[in-house]
Order: sequence, then structure tokens, then C-alpha cells
Amino acid sequence: MVGALKRSKVRSGVRADVLRPVLSKYPEAVRKEGEALLQAVTLDTVNQIRRLETLLPTLQGGDITRGQAVFNSAKVACYSCHAIGYMGGRIGPDLTRVGQVRSERDLLEAILYPSASFARGYEPVVIKTRSGEVHTGVLRNNDLPDEVMLATERDETRIPRRDIVDIQPGTVSLMPQGLADQLTRQELADLLAFLKATRSGA
Repeated sequence: MVGALKRSKVRSGVRADVLRPVLSKYPEAVRKEGEALLQAVTLDTVNQIRRLETLLPTLQGGDITRGQAVFNSAKVACYSCHAIGYMGGRIGPDLTRVGQVRSERDLLEAILYPSASFARGYEPVVIKTRSGEVHTGVLRNNDLPDEVMLATERDETRIPRRDIVDIQPGTVSLMPQGLADQLTRQELADLLAFLKATRSGA
């Protein structure tokens, strides 16, 4: 696990505060290897903060209309998971008024580093079944007596409770890492302007 995380291209999505208690349950040799990983993850966090602070001032003056086109484009397909008004998906948080409750920095961090923090009610979970299957998603309904409903990247999955052997909090967002790398600087500025403008509604 530690070796795989060290090599992972999405290591920046790993949170040290979540990983540390997991590593503490393993033998000393694993914990030592884990300490090096934790130091690397901490450095990743420092670099993330530095990138946010450097990038944000360059993204001012975006165009709201163009940003809406970016949001709805097949290139990033934000609408497939997020709703604004009555349109869009329901896997991720509703963004109808996100500009009212989140700063530009928060919005940029969510785009660049979606695993840095999770909106309440949209925390990922990892479910393991008796057959060895692993399902990652967001709990849609955990109150059903016989099954758990899990929203995944593609659809909603119903998992019988009798088949579940373990449920753990996930550390990686369902939102793809590296999303901003698919956008030009102008497209990113426009998308940020559009999301910020949702403070007054869809």
C-alpha cells in the first residue's frame, strides 16, 4: 500500500491526517516506510498551497458566459455530477449557490485538489463485499434495512447489507484529479467566474 501510494500520480489527493492513523495500526517496518510517505504528502500539501496562492491572482476577470460553457462542455463535464438549478447530476454537491458560501480560493482548491476537503454529506466511502469486490462512492441512503445505496462515478449501486464485510471512509474524491490540467488558463478563469457568480442563483 505504501509503495503504491509513493508511485501514484494522484498522491496529492491523499490526506496526511487520514493516512497517519491508518499506518499506526501496522508493524514498525511499515510505519517507518509510512513516515517517509507522510513527509512527502505534507510536502505535497505545502506545494498545493503555494500553487493556489500563485495561480489565483492570475485568474481574475473571467467571463461568466464562457465559464458556463466550460461547465457544460464535454471536456470537463461538470454538469454530469453537479447540479445548478434544476439541471445537472446529483452525485456531487449542488452548486446553485456555491458562490455565496465559498470564496474564490475555496472554489479553485476544489477544482485543482478535490480530495483536499469534502462537502458534508458527500464524503466518499469504500465498501468491501464478501466476494472481494470493492465499491467506492458516496452514500445515498444508509437507512435502508436490507441494502446500502451508493452513488458512484457512473450510476447508483445497491449493495445488500448481508454481502458487506467492511465500510471505511474514503480519502480520494470521486471528482477526477488533474481536471484543471485539461483547461487553458483562460478557461479556468472563466469557470471560476461562473461558479463565483452562482451566489445569486442559477
